[in-house]
Amino acid sequence: MEIKVDALVLRTADYGESDRMLTLFTLQNGKLSAAAKGVRKAKARLNFAAQPFCFGEYVLAQKGERYTVISAFATDAFYGLRMDVGKLYAAASLAGLCDAVLPEGLVNEELFLLAVTALGEMCEKEETEALISFFLRLLTLSGYMIDLSACADCGAPLTGKPYFDFAGGCFTCENCARGSRVRESTFQLLRKCAGMEYDPAYILPEAGKRALRLLYLYFTRKTETQVKALSQYIDFL
Repeated sequence: MEIKVDALVLRTADYGESDRMLTLFTLQNGKLSAAAKGVRKAKARLNFAAQPFCFGEYVLAQKGERYTVISAFATDAFYGLRMDVGKLYAAASLAGLCDAVLPEGLVNEELFLLAVTALGEMCEKEETEALISFFLRLLTLSGYMIDLSACADCGAPLTGKPYFDFAGGCFTCENCARGSRVRESTFQLLRKCAGMEYDPAYILPEAGKRALRLLYLYFTRKTETQVKALSQYIDFL
């Protein structure tokens, strides 16, 4: 039996003398593993399809629960990610987050399209904000939405240095002061990346690192899952 899927390569692992196992995030069948045979040989025909972040149409041979890549057509390899170490780390972080939240076989069309779009944005623009925007959407789709609109306790506008409650996934004002204090620049960048109104005067260079650290700490507490590439990217910034 053969199936045709639109897929994004999240992870690869070498095995045998020349083969590679791929973790594919597919639009039609969710996350699955597929063998790509002989792709590590010189001039292998499907070498391109067994690279991280390759996005394209894959034809898979299915035997029981096992899949083998028999042909592929690349839509976008996102080569711009490989030209900059920061972009490469950010893309690996995105792939790791998808891998962490997706159980095998669960279809999530919205997350798939968000991931492909975010990788394209990372190629063309500053990658940190693209990753933060994607991370916020992923948290929402996973049931861990972060409320950036107002104080969760009194409903007042969040000005000055707000507080973040890691248990509730919400911010509180200085008067209510529930949770851990967050810098104004971090909060404003999160609002910017969420597509909300923000004060550009507070967007500082170091805000990206702090925003990602906050989101990652919240993610690990909620999911009890770590993403090595994201930890490395935060250290890199």
